Amino acid sequence: MKNRFNTMLACLIVTAAITGCAQTKDTTDAQIAPPPDPHYIYYIHPVREGFITEPTPDEARKVGAHFEYLKKLTAEGTVQLAGPSTDPPYTGIVILKAKDRETAEAIMNKDPAVRGGVFRARLSPISLSLVGILTPTP
Repeated sequence: MKNRFNTMLACLIVTAAITGCAQTKDTTDAQIAPPPDPHYIYYIHPVREGFITEPTPDEARKVGAHFEYLKKLTAEGTVQLAGPSTDPPYTGIVILKAKDRETAEAIMNKDPAVRGGVFRARLSPISLSLVGILTPTP
């Protein structure tokens, strides 16, 4: 009877140790796994009404710099999607990954067309629920 009790006790100890280690490992992995990068969207709107049909040379230069800035950020993996609407009120969007809101705001505020006063911008966190394969417009 004593041997049977000792065998059962040993089995319980081994089972508890295995189960406890597995739970500790799962919990540890969950606690140390980095959170996914948050995504943000910034909306841009032309400041001047006639900008779309008759941009000034200065506005055209700043929008060119804006496009190059976003191309660079896209190549780095920061910008996920960007583009303008083609109907009034001509809202543009930029969806980006950033570690926090402060970083996303800094990216938005460094945009040459935002910084240069061609566009006003508004930032918002966004939850990407569905993401398909996108093909840029030629």
